[in-house]
Amino acid sequence: MPIPFGYVLVTGVVLGVVLGFKSFIPYMYWGDTAEYEWYRSALPHVINYLFWPFLVPFIYWAFERFRIGKGAIFKDRAGNIGMSLLIPLMHEVATTIIYFVLLSALDVYAFNDKTWAVVLGAFPSVYIGRIVEYWIIYGLFAAFDYYKKYKNKQAEIGRMEAKLNRTKLAVLKMQLQPHFLFNALNSISSLMEVDVKKAQTITARLGELLRGILEQDERLFIQLEEDLNYVKTYLEIEKIRFEDRLEVIYEIDEGALGCAVPMLLIQPLAENAIKHGIAKMASDGIIRIEVRVENNRLKIIVEDNGPETDVETSKMLGKGIGLANIKSRLNQHFGDDFVLSILPDSGHGFRIEIEIPKTNYHEKYSSDNRR
Repeated sequence: MPIPFGYVLVTGVVLGVVLGFKSFIPYMYWGDTAEYEWYRSALPHVINYLFWPFLVPFIYWAFERFRIGKGAIFKDRAGNIGMSLLIPLMHEVATTIIYFVLLSALDVYAFNDKTWAVVLGAFPSVYIGRIVEYWIIYGLFAAFDYYKKYKNKQAEIGRMEAKLNRTKLAVLKMQLQPHFLFNALNSISSLMEVDVKKAQTITARLGELLRGILEQDERLFIQLEEDLNYVKTYLEIEKIRFEDRLEVIYEIDEGALGCAVPMLLIQPLAENAIKHGIAKMASDGIIRIEVRVENNRLKIIVEDNGPETDVETSKMLGKGIGLANIKSRLNQHFGDDFVLSILPDSGHGFRIEIEIPKTNYHEKYSSDNRR
């Protein structure tokens, strides 16, 4: 039974006492309390509602055994109707016996032939009342069952939505990894004809980077420190490629290193700075990566000093895979609770800012990171 018997019993007692006292109120109102006979007005209510809790388990059994909802067979419908007649009959017979036994024991009223006539005359009315009470209790079980199914359905929908989101994020992640690998291999290919030794060094660095990424293949969130290691390895590769044309400046808040971030969050930002900024410069290219915590928010800034571009900042999020991928992943993870903006950096290059809720990685993802 979904409701503990103790709660049902207390409810029966409270209803009996309240309705019993209610029968006394009119006498109090009219000042006829001397004419009030508690055993006639209050005691039947107390016995009635105090006895129902002992029959509630049988009603619940009938509810579970004989379903009358959509698609129910005739046998179940008939069984339920039969129980709706039998249980109220059992209740009325038992409470009538208890009532008159108590009156006799208390020397208040003696059962006689005239009493039989009164009981039989009143039986149809009170029996119908017991049937109505039966269906009220049955309806409460139906409402509780519907609520339970509704909650289970909502939980199942939540699990399905979470699974769908995980699938979408996994697809976005798989989309980003080949994109990064293609660009790195393209860099190696361009160096093979110019400087084989540098190409070999880049290949070794790329192997280290990919090994780290593949080892985290199941995770959607990692520590910021890990993500910075990926971007540092990537930029080491690019520094070999660009030689003195590239300088990287890191301004990292130590308190942010343990924060959780979506995997490969910063690397596409650095790659964007290389592609649209540093690659177009003959010398003195600078990429600055800043991470700080402000007002319980994690801020990540990547900016370059590359030349101006004729591409509108509002359109850059829709160009290529990197930035569009980041925007889609942030939306899947955080809904509307993130900021991704691209701003011109004082007339030269671009400044990309990301702001997400600050979350401690070990507190939230150490046990299960697959979300």
